[in-house]
Amino acid sequence: MSTKNFRTSLNSDEALISTLVYSALNTSKEQLLRPAHPGWIEESGKLLVRHCLSKTFDQKTILQELLDLGFKLDTIVDHCIPIAATRLGEAWVQDTLSFSEATIGSANLQILLKHIAQDRENNFVSERGKRFLVCVHESEQHTLGALVLGDMLRRQGHSLKIKLDAKCSQICNLQESNDYDGIFFSCASFLSVKETAACVRQIRRTLRHNCPIFLGGSNIEQVSQGIDLKEFDLVTSSLNAVIEYVEKNRKEIPLSFGMAAKG
Repeated sequence: MSTKNFRTSLNSDEALISTLVYSALNTSKEQLLRPAHPGWIEESGKLLVRHCLSKTFDQKTILQELLDLGFKLDTIVDHCIPIAATRLGEAWVQDTLSFSEATIGSANLQILLKHIAQDRENNFVSERGKRFLVCVHESEQHTLGALVLGDMLRRQGHSLKIKLDAKCSQICNLQESNDYDGIFFSCASFLSVKETAACVRQIRRTLRHNCPIFLGGSNIEQVSQGIDLKEFDLVTSSLNAVIEYVEKNRKEIPLSFGMAAKG
């Protein structure tokens, strides 16, 4: 296995792959293989990797193939795509995939996920759900987690805006204009957690009204070690924990600046 330093200064493509790999090495396959037939998920991951590495990759073709095999959209988003990302990360670490191949494969996975999410968004009507802003800070290259999170939120009946490559001023402007019930930050690397925490400190000083702000990611405990996270209301990889927090605290208890992280 190759030895790679995941916290060195990298260009944008290298950062994308390093965070993908770090996530792969710290994500439990048991968690990704929860459905009744985990072997099918493993096979779907292999199938997705083959398609994503193909020069003739087409998101509509692979999606239809997975649907024809009996996979539901929810399973594709929650399990098939993450296991394919894990396989790509492992292959790069083990030197069975080149840097360029891993870059292309991970980019195509995100194209597939965006295609699924776009279809859901076009057909989505929110009635009683919460309103969320899902952000990936400009220092974070790994956006797959935020897209998966967005799809999960829509399925639960919530409305949302996803902001990738987000700057602090943009996030503040969006919140002041829309009064979201909560702001999510998705991180997959030590650097992005550090930069995101600094961004949130600035947001707290800028916003006129307090809003719950959350930090998450599949490997958030590992990549956030040693960083001051007290500005976040909750640090967790559990979406249910975030929704429960918003429902209990958003309207009932006024939030104060500098609230310590709970998680």
